[in-house]
Amino acid sequence: MPPYGRPGACGEAATIEYALEVLGVQDIVVCGHSHCGAMGALKSGDDLSALPGVDAWLRIARPELTSVLETAPDDPSLPEVSQGNVVNQLTALRSYPVVRQRLDSGRLRLHGWYYEVDTGFVYELGDDGDFRVHAA
Repeated sequence: MPPYGRPGACGEAATIEYALEVLGVQDIVVCGHSHCGAMGALKSGDDLSALPGVDAWLRIARPELTSVLETAPDDPSLPEVSQGNVVNQLTALRSYPVVRQRLDSGRLRLHGWYYEVDTGFVYELGDDGDFRVHAA
């Protein structure tokens, strides 16, 4: 999710505006997952010039994840990187006026989830900034 105010058309922003203003969506879930190829490419510094759309999308995430990318262990499941990306996308969502207004009025809830592919566990981001197994 790009932060509010980036130049050019943004499909994500249009989707969020439509969902909130027209459909009346009251909950948004941002869900990252383990073994994410995009997060792996960021961590390893892969050259993505052959995938210009992916590269452009990851250019938005890269600066926000720099400290996580530098300190995360070399774990193929990349939990720290993927979870950091969830947190950053929630921050970007909060930068949109329509989101902020609905959050402030109690008409919207944001949720951060992390799905662990190999175990099937879903972790939920708590108010303290930690991810914990989500109870069904």
